[in-house]
Amino acid sequence: MPNDPKDASATTWQNRLGRIPADHYWREDVLTRELEAVFKPSWLCVGFVDDLKNDRDFITAQIGPHAIVVQNFAGELKAFKNVCSHRFSRIQTEPCGNRILQCPYHGWTYDAAGKPIGIPLNSSSFGFNDADRTALALASYALEIVGHFVFVRMSPEGPSLRDFLGSFYDDLAHVSEVCPDRFESEAYDWAANWKLGMDNAAEGYHVPLVHAESFGLILSSDLQISTGADHSRYVGKLKERSLKWWGTVEKSIKLQRSDLYPQYGNFLIFPNIVVTFSYGAFLTFQTFDPTGPETLRIHSTSWLGANNGRAARAMVIANLKTFSKQVRDEDAGICAIAQAGTREAGQRAPLLGELEGRIAHFQQAYERHMGALS
Repeated sequence: MPNDPKDASATTWQNRLGRIPADHYWREDVLTRELEAVFKPSWLCVGFVDDLKNDRDFITAQIGPHAIVVQNFAGELKAFKNVCSHRFSRIQTEPCGNRILQCPYHGWTYDAAGKPIGIPLNSSSFGFNDADRTALALASYALEIVGHFVFVRMSPEGPSLRDFLGSFYDDLAHVSEVCPDRFESEAYDWAANWKLGMDNAAEGYHVPLVHAESFGLILSSDLQISTGADHSRYVGKLKERSLKWWGTVEKSIKLQRSDLYPQYGNFLIFPNIVVTFSYGAFLTFQTFDPTGPETLRIHSTSWLGANNGRAARAMVIANLKTFSKQVRDEDAGICAIAQAGTREAGQRAPLLGELEGRIAHFQQAYERHMGALS
């Protein structure tokens, strides 16, 4: 007896399902598991070497409940848990700055090994010896650098940064070399789960509608997808109007360009990094950090080719800032709408078409880290 056409149809759409159930976009217990299984073992970008050039320079990051500090000790960079061993105060309290690694509460001061070498009134209040100080050292994290980017891995064991990134290691080194001038650093909050933000960044299917008056005017829909390990990229072409604008920019400010990605490239680095690279000279680097089951904070930095001091450069940067904000606001709005829908969708995973292949790749990587998903 032949198969019922309705059954065949059902099989077809079911084969298009992704791997992450809708309830994983809002459950508190899922986020707790993600922080252990996805974020701790992964290399996470926590900042930039430009902010760590001098002795006592520091940067901080917050990944869920995990506070991280990277500190320059006379040219040596070290990463620690940013929590004092005494009574759990944050040690460095600003995103970046220059000061010794000293708790602002009671003045405990730490060295490059994380040991509390300065404990006010130690002899009369605690009587700690060197073995005690060693036992009270801050938890340390693995740290590596590629290009502009400072990466930390919280788990004590794991692959090197180069092994973790694969070919994307060379991509980050390349775009850093081509775009040395950082002109914008922003942080903004979205009413969406971090994975939904990554899903959105992974595909161009929404661009013609959501970004009809911004991104859709400049980017061709013909995107070539490639993957490596848990990461993915797509490479595309800019539309003629965008190429003309960039051509004028190139002449007016003598812009130096990459010949590796001459038009448009987008890299999705697992678990939470999105890199866009336009016209071989404009770089945007973003991290999608979970702040709750249904909220995320995006840290976004923008970089441009070498600064030649031309007056027109300020106008170019102002234009790029305005355009980037428009795209971000459009994405924030649509992701909030999609987030609200996950509460009504039960446990079914999303449908993913051919243009959403990078979402499928991201979700498969997520499932490998998390284990079988219900």
